[in-house]
Amino acid sequence: MPSKSSTKSVIRENERVMVFIDGSNLYHVLTQSCGRHDLQFDKFALKLANGRDLKRIYYYNIRQESDTNPNMGVEQQKFLDSMYDTPYVEVRLGIWKQRGDIMVEKGVDVMLATDLITHAYKDHYDTAIVVSGDADFYPALQAVKDVGKHIEVAAFDMNLSGESARVADVVVKFNKTYFTGLWMTRTQAKSRAAAAVRPEVSDEAASPNGEDKAATKAASARRSGTRKAASTTSRTRRTAASGGSGTRTRKPTADRGADRAKSDAPEETRAPAASRGKQETADQESSGTGMRRTPTRRRVGGTSPTGGNANGTRNGRTTPKPPALRTSTESKPDTAEAVRVGTPERRRSWRDRLGLNTNDE
Repeated sequence: MPSKSSTKSVIRENERVMVFIDGSNLYHVLTQSCGRHDLQFDKFALKLANGRDLKRIYYYNIRQESDTNPNMGVEQQKFLDSMYDTPYVEVRLGIWKQRGDIMVEKGVDVMLATDLITHAYKDHYDTAIVVSGDADFYPALQAVKDVGKHIEVAAFDMNLSGESARVADVVVKFNKTYFTGLWMTRTQAKSRAAAAVRPEVSDEAASPNGEDKAATKAASARRSGTRKAASTTSRTRRTAASGGSGTRTRKPTADRGADRAKSDAPEETRAPAASRGKQETADQESSGTGMRRTPTRRRVGGTSPTGGNANGTRNGRTTPKPPALRTSTESKPDTAEAVRVGTPERRRSWRDRLGLNTNDE
């Protein structure tokens, strides 16, 4: 009876194949056996398929982070970027937990076993190639076989568990020469490094037309800030050229009270409007501010001749007029001079009006 261990799979016509790679397991075993791990996974999967119809490649790993070695995460990100650019490759990332000095994977084995069984029940493949010799997968391998699918396990002999070897239909044993021609070239390594430093556009920033909304928004903000700065500079220059005439200064409360007291004083004690205007102009020129003072508000109904309008109204109110002066003399319509009180003519005048005899003088 022929052995099921081989270096190549059996070619079956029109057979659909899916490859499931335990990335962490393969990384460590490649480093120990070959001294490198920059593998071209598309060529690696095609070699495992051996001419059959390769449908999909699933790669499982954890996101590595370390406080003591920051370069660890950077190097892994470069590797993951190259995996995302590989056709027909799906990347599944689990989590890790720190237990003392040891980093423990969480969720990777469960995701691989779940995908393996799910695709088998959905009839997405005829043969599943599992790149891992871990004994934890043998229950899932048996479940796939029970559905009627074929199982192949590919691993180094030093990393192959007895449980997986017994359950698998075909065992592909790796050696150092198996990976000849599957390593990355220098040009591919440079291309992967360049792709890792390429600026990333988030899903929210990218529009349906391929426009980077974040970059456009930042450019608009810069242009708006430049226009505001130019407008502020221009306004400052105009204010300086006009001697600060555009600036309004509110007078202190004490000054406003003094002006109000001046406005309440009698007309005789207040200086004429023309002289006050000249004095204010002189004060402005001497202070160098160039600001114009607002005239002091006067009370409604005051006696200032310039306080109201031409029709005698101010602020919508009519200025009251003073009563007519009463004189102590009366003028006759036929005389040009008034008769003084106490003279005989004056006495005769009022005696005549009363009907008294004027000869009694």
